[in-house]
Amino acid sequence: MSRALLAPLAALLLLCSPAWGQALPGVDVKDLDADEITALSGLMREGACPCDTQKSLLECIAAKSCPAATELADYGAGKLRDGLGIEQVRAAVVRKYLEDHVKYSFELGDTPRKGPEGARIVIVEFADFECPHCAIMRGTLETIAKQFPNDVAIYFKQFPLGHNAHSHPASRATLAAHRQGRFWQMHDLIFANQGQLSPQRFVEFATELGLNVDKFKKDIEDPAIYAQIERDKKEAIAANLTGTPTIYVNGRLYLDDKTPEAIAAYIKAQLAKPAQ
Repeated sequence: MSRALLAPLAALLLLCSPAWGQALPGVDVKDLDADEITALSGLMREGACPCDTQKSLLECIAAKSCPAATELADYGAGKLRDGLGIEQVRAAVVRKYLEDHVKYSFELGDTPRKGPEGARIVIVEFADFECPHCAIMRGTLETIAKQFPNDVAIYFKQFPLGHNAHSHPASRATLAAHRQGRFWQMHDLIFANQGQLSPQRFVEFATELGLNVDKFKKDIEDPAIYAQIERDKKEAIAANLTGTPTIYVNGRLYLDDKTPEAIAAYIKAQLAKPAQ
């Protein structure tokens, strides 16, 4: 919302409430003008309070009932003082909210895993086998697995995109291979041959990997595998996935750069924290 639109509302509110700062009690609004405070209050009205999701951030701030809500408002006020526009502040506050207060859980019982069971860092990836960015992420996470062999476990979940003709068959091929202990090998072959996928190629990959091909052909059409893919997709949607690849680190949506260096730095920071 522009300052031009906010100014009349701010002026009206100032006339009605001489103690304007009380709209955000406990929040440091020093050096913010009236329309910036109005914008920040509106932003706080949009979000759910982390202490009571039935209330807005603004309600918890007004009641002084949730220090985390006040902290988010202080963070937003600081970004406004730094010169960011309200849309930039909104993005920054949403990011902080997700990182600090939103944690997702996933069913991992039969999900393919690379790395030790019980690792301190659990990465859950949702990917599509025809997505070029997912092919890059394959190499990135391989680097991470080698860099943190004792501390990181990587789980792969399926999110085939409807507009990619071979994505769903590719997902089923990897899960059929998983039943014979060759998920990651099939995963790597498919990504390495991303531009030449077909039903026959999946059979060729199965042969190359020494799988029981008859069993593979049967399993790739098993309704249980279709159902597993749908479960993965539902989990992803519930966890606010908006594209592939998306990764979650210890249940939190990872929003930083997806380079090996950035992910490694994030993991090191998590490992430096006391174990919970």
